[in-house]
Amino acid sequence: MSSFTFQWPSALLLICLLIPISWMLRRARKQRKIILRSMGVERRTHRLLKDGLRLIAWALIALTIARPGYAPYYEATSQTGRDVVFALDVSQSMLARDVSPNRLEVAKQGIRDALDQFSNERVALIVYAGTASILCPLTYDYDFARYMLEQANPRTVDFGGTTLQSAVEKAVDQIFDPERNGVQDLLILTDGGDHGSQMERVETLLVESNTGLLVVGLGDPNNGSPILLPQEDGSLLTLEIDQQPVLTQLEDALLRNLSTTYPNAEYIAAETKPFHLGQLYNEYAADKSTLAGNANSGKLIYQEAAIFFLIPGLICLLLAERWSARSLGSSAIVLSLFFCGFPQASVRAETALHPLETDFDKTTLLIEGENYDEALETLNSIIEQCAYGQLSTEQMAASLFNRGLCLIKLSVQQAEQSPGGALELAKKARLAFLKSKAYKPDFERAGLRIELSSTWIQELKGLIEEEGNQASTDSSPQSSEETENESLDDYEDMYEDDYSELSESMPDSSYNEGDLAAGSSMQSLPAPNYTIEDILLEEKGNLQFRQQKRANANAAKVEKDY
Repeated sequence: MSSFTFQWPSALLLICLLIPISWMLRRARKQRKIILRSMGVERRTHRLLKDGLRLIAWALIALTIARPGYAPYYEATSQTGRDVVFALDVSQSMLARDVSPNRLEVAKQGIRDALDQFSNERVALIVYAGTASILCPLTYDYDFARYMLEQANPRTVDFGGTTLQSAVEKAVDQIFDPERNGVQDLLILTDGGDHGSQMERVETLLVESNTGLLVVGLGDPNNGSPILLPQEDGSLLTLEIDQQPVLTQLEDALLRNLSTTYPNAEYIAAETKPFHLGQLYNEYAADKSTLAGNANSGKLIYQEAAIFFLIPGLICLLLAERWSARSLGSSAIVLSLFFCGFPQASVRAETALHPLETDFDKTTLLIEGENYDEALETLNSIIEQCAYGQLSTEQMAASLFNRGLCLIKLSVQQAEQSPGGALELAKKARLAFLKSKAYKPDFERAGLRIELSSTWIQELKGLIEEEGNQASTDSSPQSSEETENESLDDYEDMYEDDYSELSESMPDSSYNEGDLAAGSSMQSLPAPNYTIEDILLEEKGNLQFRQQKRANANAAKVEKDY
């Protein structure tokens, strides 16, 4: 790939106009000399030099129009146009904290990163443990997918365990479209292990649907970690069996075997290291076909170099028009203005950093003065400048970390008056800490704040639940046995009256014996009110019902519900 190119190469044809222009200028010079001689004037002019400057100016302006560019880079956007289904393991083992804050939250953040980078993909979300459930069907509405992602937790599925087969069956049978075979991918985020999947069946389903498979393994593969279950009061309870804490680690043997036996699969052991799921998927899908006809992982962007041709061209044109003994002084003044402005363009980035430093100092003073609202507004404006490349990785991590601090402080202030609003602020704060950790993986303070914010979120959830229980207790009417007995007696009396009236008005069936059969022969059969699509939809629902019943029947056989 060339480091210098012209983005509009067709504009280079303008340089061909130099031939007729130079001929016209030469002819004009000859005509000028003839006229001057006829007038008896023999004065030396600078027409040849001025015409040469004009030609150079035209060539430089033509190069400017062709948009020269250098230092190409890929913009971080995806143009694959494929169908992507995220299968998220929500078993209790995903609550282990060998990664901060836990495996489940890290997997969620990976999906958020991928959604931020996607543009043309349709996405869907499946959560699975012992069974699988569809939280989001295929859609381009990434905001809805993000909302449903927030609802994913171990209580989203019917029972615990880990059954990868249920997720694959759910994706292939109910999400993937057979007409789009070959442009559909399944992204699984799990800590490995399995409690009863038939991997031959899984591979058969993937092969039949021609599905791409990308599996990301989370957790420490060498050391076991306890499973910490959040309680209603916000505390954490260690999962125990036979009074012994359950330790879980990344069990990736089955996942590795699947990636080796299924040719269209790839396994990535993220373990406890940071990862960017969007970039991993772009690398995986870079060479795959797409209905959109574009499999690039990004858009090639060149740094604009037109200014380096435009300014010399304008200078040559100015000199050509102002070249004379009398006007040379004014031309020198104009040229000095050009040269004074050009160095300023080279230090534009340096001068742009000055307002940023001022904003950082202002934010520090506002946080020290406990003006968290104003500090949050200033930080938001600083973070927005990341899109223009004015923030380094360290500055972005620090800005997000301080944004999380402001949100936590505001959440604490609102906890008594509005627990719901405080909970939303706490979730935004935890997301800010997660992003700060993603920008700077060795940021220990951000990792600590992630754990503290998660604990605070659980406390707020417990507070909201207590208020809801108290409100329902106060608003529920006092019932007594006498009221219940009276209601029951009234219902029985009403039922008896209706039944007696119905019995009196109903004719004896013996009088009409044979009439119904005779009358039915005179009536035409009603037209069916369902189509083939309705029948297929009903059969699909019956299949889903049978799968659910089979899953419930197998629930008792699961020895490990984590």
